[in-house]
Amino acid sequence: MPDSVNFGKWTAVIFVGHAVGAAIFIRFAGFALALPARRLWVPYTMLLYCGLALSPLLYWARLAREQPKTCAIRMAIASFLYAQVFMLALGVSAIRLGVLSQTEALNNYAPIMVPFTALASTAIYVVRRQILKARTSGR
Repeated sequence: MPDSVNFGKWTAVIFVGHAVGAAIFIRFAGFALALPARRLWVPYTMLLYCGLALSPLLYWARLAREQPKTCAIRMAIASFLYAQVFMLALGVSAIRLGVLSQTEALNNYAPIMVPFTALASTAIYVVRRQILKARTSGR
């Protein structure tokens, strides 16, 4: 049985890492779009909440790491759900910042969100399953 990880510690590490990554991403977007820092607080907060979704999803997937198929399925589900939350936060942020209109976001970007993330999640499932299968067979 692998060592267990405290959920609180797990959440803190992922949340802090996600917060730093979101801050870097938002700051680069601010520079690229020539936006003042005060206008970036709402997008940053929205992306920050995505970290709260990511942590329990990854923890849930990690609980099944001794069962390659189950862990791979959970990782694919976690990736799909996180991508939906993240893309929604990006879309709403882009609309609030005036980068996209609501109509443009709904007509041009929303229709590809689910199929693209489903395809990406399927790829994650296949890769994760192979990695876990190789690890368990190598013991």
